[in-house]
Amino acid sequence: MKKIKLKTLVSLILFVAVIMPLTAQPNTTKSPTSNINTDSDSKNTEVDSKTANTATTTTTTTTTNVETNNSTPSQIDNTIKKPKWLVRNTLAYYDGDSDDLVTAGLGFTPLSTTIITPKVKIPAKPNFQERRQAKLNRYIDIKIGEGTLFGFRKQELTPLFDGKIAGTEISAVQRQDGIGMLLQIPLDFNKKKPCIVAVPASDSDGIFNTKDIQIRGLWGLRHNCAVVYNDKGLGNGIYDIERNLGFTVWGEAQSGNILFSPSINNKDKYIKKYPHRYAIKQLHSQLNAEARWGEHVLKSIEFAFYELNSMFSSNDQAIFNKDNTLVLVYGASDGGGAALKAGELDDQNMIDGIVAVNPQIQPNLDQASVTLKIGNNLQNLESKSIANYSAYGALYIPCAIPAIKAYKDDSYVPYADYFIYSQERCNALKKANLLTTGTPKEALEKLHKNGWTPEMDIQLPYFYYTESIGLPYQYVSAYGKYSVIENMCDFSVASTQQNPINNTGKVAPLEEISFEQIWGMANGHLPLWNGYNATILDLVENKDLNTPRREFYSSSQTKNTIDYGTKGSICVYEKSQEPRVNEGIKQVMASGNLHGIKTFIVHGRNNVKQLPNYTSRAYVALNSLVEGKQSQLRYIEVENASYLDGRAPFDNTLLPIDYYGEDAIEWLWANLTNNATLPISQVVHTKTRGGKSGYAPQITNNNLKPIAQTPNSNSIIQKEDGKLILPN
Repeated sequence: MKKIKLKTLVSLILFVAVIMPLTAQPNTTKSPTSNINTDSDSKNTEVDSKTANTATTTTTTTTTNVETNNSTPSQIDNTIKKPKWLVRNTLAYYDGDSDDLVTAGLGFTPLSTTIITPKVKIPAKPNFQERRQAKLNRYIDIKIGEGTLFGFRKQELTPLFDGKIAGTEISAVQRQDGIGMLLQIPLDFNKKKPCIVAVPASDSDGIFNTKDIQIRGLWGLRHNCAVVYNDKGLGNGIYDIERNLGFTVWGEAQSGNILFSPSINNKDKYIKKYPHRYAIKQLHSQLNAEARWGEHVLKSIEFAFYELNSMFSSNDQAIFNKDNTLVLVYGASDGGGAALKAGELDDQNMIDGIVAVNPQIQPNLDQASVTLKIGNNLQNLESKSIANYSAYGALYIPCAIPAIKAYKDDSYVPYADYFIYSQERCNALKKANLLTTGTPKEALEKLHKNGWTPEMDIQLPYFYYTESIGLPYQYVSAYGKYSVIENMCDFSVASTQQNPINNTGKVAPLEEISFEQIWGMANGHLPLWNGYNATILDLVENKDLNTPRREFYSSSQTKNTIDYGTKGSICVYEKSQEPRVNEGIKQVMASGNLHGIKTFIVHGRNNVKQLPNYTSRAYVALNSLVEGKQSQLRYIEVENASYLDGRAPFDNTLLPIDYYGEDAIEWLWANLTNNATLPISQVVHTKTRGGKSGYAPQITNNNLKPIAQTPNSNSIIQKEDGKLILPN
């Protein structure tokens, strides 16, 4: 178990004595389920029959004595109140030995040493612990610096302490729309200097995203903070139409009280015409959850305050509040966008600091003129959503790939050899008058004029192969509020061939992987992969000229001639500009007003997924116009960094952006706890690891230059009145 202070241990003896009976045995955890029930009851605690006697006790307050720096002004009513929207699900205590908050009992040494295949007694029916281990099991490549320069600290591990953190885990749901939340309270939570770190889920994942817990959440737990996660209204909301099965917040497959259940008229008729099909919450809920991301984050913080006060107050009076508790929000990709949206909504001064890494954010430039200057190049920044620019990329990347040149002395362009039908896509685009000459060079030039830079080129084959049409489709469908039965652009979500041998992406029933196992493998985004070459779930072209299959193998022009489903890609791009979708985009636009909250935006300069010009750069420029000199926003742009973390096949070209997210939040922590002066906005000049792809040397401090408190003049980023100036 992690070493803790004696005083902390003594003060928590009673707390442990209370909650230990709530778990079946000291070395086991419950098998809780998420039951989203909109009916009101006296305690608002919904649990199944297996956990009914264990999960309700802790909604009442405990009698642990607490010392706090109480600077809260006197209030008329400081009584602890449970939010009306809160549905409390489960509580579990992990001892930091047999099980823990961050690795589900696996430990960091095994995770960073070898690829682990956790044992599952019944593959078609994994229990809660097996599902949790499936989500938190990943191979950590320490050559990228995780374990030495960021994340867990390998040098701190011993035979008695393998990075496992003891503490309490509480799940809950925001009643409206079924937003999943998870609160982790470490055993050594600092009651004298309380802090909360809110982590909105990355991408379209749920509350058990591995990197959220093992990097961002771990940072908070290591600083003795409570960490609260929320799924932003997306989660792993996958629904099996034929079997009427979906997932609870905890990943149990069942037919009721689940994350998402679509309404389908004439379901039998739909199933007969479209067998082996699925619905996904982000794509098909018709809620456009992104419009309320900020609200979901703020409510998760409110949930954390309620639980902490219930747990540690000696009476019914709240002892932790926004005035005496440090609150940070730390998110990446879509979670980074949610972090910024929370700051924009925080008119109660609840949040003290924000770190947004590669945020997926859509700044509202309708009434604002913002510019970007790099060297002597001055340009107006346009307002483009990820739905639009990623659809544009999906249209031209398959054609452009033969024109991409290898990195320096390496003759290898990762995944380029997968695209043997690129010219067929080029021919199809020329036929549709979307190219003039119909050459890969022309397609690549179009990408360079629309946000992608030559430095990004080498990532494009891998980016398209792994993301394909699924990336723009999920946003277009969400913004346009398309239902599952509309089959927008004649696409639908289906199970495909799961075996990589002779895989052609055809629709096929689940055989290699059961539906019940999907929750442990998925992040709510398509495609869902089984290895490198086979998809489990994917978007399929319903009107492929041969048979329905995933677009990478699809023929839309000539039978038996693959063109990567050109007609479907053209349709998705056209949909991204239609009024129905634009209405949804308007609902998610960001104002750029962070109310003076101390904020770091960290973005990889070579990010092909969240293009800098349309996300972070545009947002920073807008913020400088909206907040002016009141702005506390710092922008850190990192060379040789993308949305990828620098593993093979990009180990010689890219560096992990998460190092800089952690560096930024450490600066915030130093400022907010010790008044350290924050760095100014800057470009961080890094050095790639070099060598051949797959054989790059160990990453060192020579590669990852930390954020400088006083950077050189050739690194400083200037921002004022809507003008963003980056050093050349």
